[in-house]
Amino acid sequence: MNILDFKNKRVHFIAIGGSSMSGLAMMLKNLGFDRLSGSDWAEGKALPKLRAAGITVANKHDVENMKDADLVVYSAAIGPKNCEYAYAADNGIPMMRRDQLLGELSRAYEKCIGVSGTHGKTTTTGLISEIFQYAKKDATIHIGGVLPMINSNVHLGKGDTFITEACEYVDSFLTLSPTYAIVLNIDADHLDYFKDIDHIYSSFMKFVQPVPEHGCIIACGDEERCARLMRECGKRCISYGFNSTNDFYPEDITFTAEGFPCYTLCSKGERLFRVELGIVGKLNILNSMAAIICAMENGISKEDIMGGIKDFHGVMRRFEDRGYYNGARIVHDYAHHPQEVAALVTAALPIEKNRLWVVYQPALFSRTKAQFDRLVRCFEGADKVIVIDIFGSREPFDPTIHSSMLVEKIKELGQDCIYISTMEEAAEYLKQHLEPGDLCLTSGSGSIDKLDTFIIDKK
Repeated sequence: MNILDFKNKRVHFIAIGGSSMSGLAMMLKNLGFDRLSGSDWAEGKALPKLRAAGITVANKHDVENMKDADLVVYSAAIGPKNCEYAYAADNGIPMMRRDQLLGELSRAYEKCIGVSGTHGKTTTTGLISEIFQYAKKDATIHIGGVLPMINSNVHLGKGDTFITEACEYVDSFLTLSPTYAIVLNIDADHLDYFKDIDHIYSSFMKFVQPVPEHGCIIACGDEERCARLMRECGKRCISYGFNSTNDFYPEDITFTAEGFPCYTLCSKGERLFRVELGIVGKLNILNSMAAIICAMENGISKEDIMGGIKDFHGVMRRFEDRGYYNGARIVHDYAHHPQEVAALVTAALPIEKNRLWVVYQPALFSRTKAQFDRLVRCFEGADKVIVIDIFGSREPFDPTIHSSMLVEKIKELGQDCIYISTMEEAAEYLKQHLEPGDLCLTSGSGSIDKLDTFIIDKK
């Protein structure tokens, strides 16, 4: 199917509130699609913005929402049990997966930058986008979070470049044809779909195969599977990492009192320029190098690269300041995979503070079970840890795995950790125990981003 064939017809999005789905709906709106509608199971943050743009949105799934639809777009979280999906399938309404639509839109541009990896996609996509906009390249942007620079998760630019996150879940990124394929890392995740890490690696190998001769693969050489990918893919590759054997690497790393890294970018023994980040965490040194290499490959000047990097202060739900309670700073982050959570805790360590709290909401029963042994070890450095109930989302309840099991194992490692069932109960506990100067991180990909609404001082 060609999406342009449906420009004057009604296109309906199932689960339109997701970051990618809402962004794609807005892209179609900006391209002149006037008969758009969508539905989601709850009233999320994206829905009011979609309505304000003239898109009809319902906050429940019901066949009445889409009976006259000419095309149905659905996310990976939606399956045959969904009433709208079932109606479309039973009545022969054309259907298109979210990733298929993303692939369709990306091919309308001369160059596609696809940012892949188990962790760091949104931040790196944001860094690249900020640099391109700073350099007045006006790229089209599709990102899995709200980018403050454009106050949205999508921007329809007039340039020749499409910048997008390339998500591996259910092999979504295989619909893309990247000119520049960025591979940040290849780790075990989404094991409700992938059989094992070898299956995941093979999908990343397929993702980079469309890269043309004039494009390249930009990957972290410190990561074992990324290094293997660069050896085996048969494409032009550029490596980066902390190790000086990479094509690009940092020297003279320092951190400000706010936790922002600074470093000198080097290549083959040559010191290129000083980089000052506006986001926290040693891991973001790696993400910034990937973004810088991509910008250099696209002819962007050193001055514009340095300006864009310094101006980037993150994407919503990525180390996002939410406010204060009793003098304690509340920060939210989307981190849910154990490597992401560990990186989040590590990023907070250099920041001047009293005590470091982490309130964690595990994501999915299957993921919590598969990553159990890694999860219990990812809070090292935190003074206080609270784990609340698992966010089940698209999965049925599984009685064989529970947050209290995580807590018991974390406590066995000698860490101060407690189990509290709900966000409301956790908020009350924090109100009683947070002290001035404390830093409290709320972490998870589910509903925990709403926790601060129960505890932030109301001005």
